Parts: sequence; C-alpha cells; structure tokens
Amino acid sequence: MLTEKEMHDRMVNGWRAGIPDGTICGNGSTMANTANIRKWLPSIVSQHGIMSLCDAGAGDMHWIKTIDLGCKYKPFDLIPRDPSIKQIDITAKPLPKCDAILCRMVLNHLDEPRILLALAHFKKSAPYLIATQFNGEDLPQRSPQFTRLDLRKSPYNLGEPLACIQDGSEKICTLAMWEL
Repeated sequence: MLTEKEMHDRMVNGWRAGIPDGTICGNGSTMANTANIRKWLPSIVSQHGIMSLCDAGAGDMHWIKTIDLGCKYKPFDLIPRDPSIKQIDITAKPLPKCDAILCRMVLNHLDEPRILLALAHFKKSAPYLIATQFNGEDLPQRSPQFTRLDLRKSPYNLGEPLACIQDGSEKICTLAMWEL
C-alpha cells in the first residue's frame, strides 16, 4: 500500500517516482537494456536511407529521446505517455506514410489475429519494419501477457531479417529489420 506522499510523488512525476531507471515501460526500456539498440538504430537508419521513422509503441520515450536518429521521428502509442506522442491503435488503422516503422516490444503483447492486422497495416505505411524478434526452437513463454514471437515463421512469414542486433539481456531477443 502506497503512502499518500508516494501516490502524490508518482502522480507529479508521471508515475516515474520509485521506478528503476525512470521508465514506466518496464525492464525492456531501461537504459541498460537498450544500450545495444541505441547504438545500432541510428546506423540502420543511415544505411537504409530512412528519412522518417514511425514508432508504433513509443511508450514514455525514455530511451529513444537520448539518441539522434538522423531522421524525422514520429512517436505513436495506444496510451500516449508524453504530449508529443499521438494515440493510435495499430490493429485498427495504418500509421502515416513513412520510410520505416519501429515496433519494439509491442506485437508480443497482442494475440495472433491482432498481430496479423497490425502487420497488414504496417505494409500500407512503410517499406521497412524494425521489430522485436525471438530466435530459437520451442521459445519459452514468460506470461500470458507476453509472447516470444518468431516473426520469421508462419503465420507471420517475414522471413530472414535484413539486419538484427541483440536487444536487452535475453540472448534470444533481437531487434530485427525486414523489408515489407
């Protein structure tokens, strides 16, 4: 049970008070667990001539606001946690046209039919997708709210990614880029 002061502090600080590393978006959004991708993402943007990137799941923008992507960044989320983030349900409509979509640790929270809807909308918006990918046979499940997806395989069928990098502390988790 939180004290009245703790509740006040959390409300004043956007729910960041007492949360490790200052992010409300979980362990995957800490600075430690985004170290690899913070170095990798700007280089991928540059290598592929990406001029605009829609972030489908910007969260609280804790880690991404610390890097210079070298392109126009457009943040979106189902539940905007920053005034610069626009609300969108990626399973209901496409994002604006862009060169690439970043969808890190988002599809993993959806069921299969909604993942397929999101992927269909992504294909209408961008030629590239940068998303969370889990590699391995018989991927272990963490909880009913998070599935370790292998987007290379059926029913998603994205094939082998153009590029990928380890994402976070879990060796089987990567951030991968596909041509849609």
